[in-house]
Amino acid sequence: MNCPLCSSSAVLYDDIRGEQICTRCGFVILERLYVTGPERRTGLGENKERADLSSGFDVTQHDYGLGSRFNVSRDLPPSERARLRRMQLLHQRARVMDWEDRSLREVLIDLDKICEDLSLSKGIKIEICTYYRKARAKKLTSGRSAHQVLAALILAACRLRGIPRTDHEIANAVAVRFGLDRSAVLKGVHRYVKLFSKELGLRLPRVSAGSFIDRFAPQLGLSREAIIKAHEILDILPKRFVQGKPPLFLAAIAIYCGSSAVGEKITLKKLATTLGVGVSSLSNSTARIKNTIFSG
Repeated sequence: MNCPLCSSSAVLYDDIRGEQICTRCGFVILERLYVTGPERRTGLGENKERADLSSGFDVTQHDYGLGSRFNVSRDLPPSERARLRRMQLLHQRARVMDWEDRSLREVLIDLDKICEDLSLSKGIKIEICTYYRKARAKKLTSGRSAHQVLAALILAACRLRGIPRTDHEIANAVAVRFGLDRSAVLKGVHRYVKLFSKELGLRLPRVSAGSFIDRFAPQLGLSREAIIKAHEILDILPKRFVQGKPPLFLAAIAIYCGSSAVGEKITLKKLATTLGVGVSSLSNSTARIKNTIFSG
């Protein structure tokens, strides 16, 4: 095609705008062109590929999402639909030919269920899949419970991202989903978190107590004034009292003292049950804090 103004043959097709443009004079020859071929996708520095045959590179899939997929239209004759469904079944089997692929596929499916139960985003799930593949490549998952390994990696990824999820919460979600013993899963989480942080070189920071306050305060029905007061109390806790105590326990103390300071009553039992801490320990610690802060 030549440009009708300058007769130049240097005509460029812009597939993003749907235009044909003369690169010599800048005249737009055609615009709003429809793409009649298959949809294409592309990433930064990647070649285009058909979007209807591949889901793109996806680390959450056992084959990285590179396997092709196709759907069977209901408009086809019954005999043709049966033949295509048979091809579809054989194709799905061919994607997991050996036991390693089948095992990895089952683990990633279980991970997707756990992340759904814990309301974790796709980004954190991708990070967990990456850690699992690294641990699998180093033979760290052999002979160990896959569900306990996943729970440990979920806890590690949440701590790296600063997401307030407790070990008890993750262990309970895994135990309920797959019918396992909660205490056994919790022990496995503690054991494997240390293992993976050492072998994979992960430096796991502690999640701040303030994150747990912001997370559990709406569940307890606290007002904005109570939340602000809880953060203020958390900031003025004595250093000797804070050292050696879990962030979740400190958050429970700050929530109880903050709600009491603004006149909002919440029972220790409800608070301990919601946050998963001991009632007696929480009672003793809150009494000490009240005597230290409010009396002084």
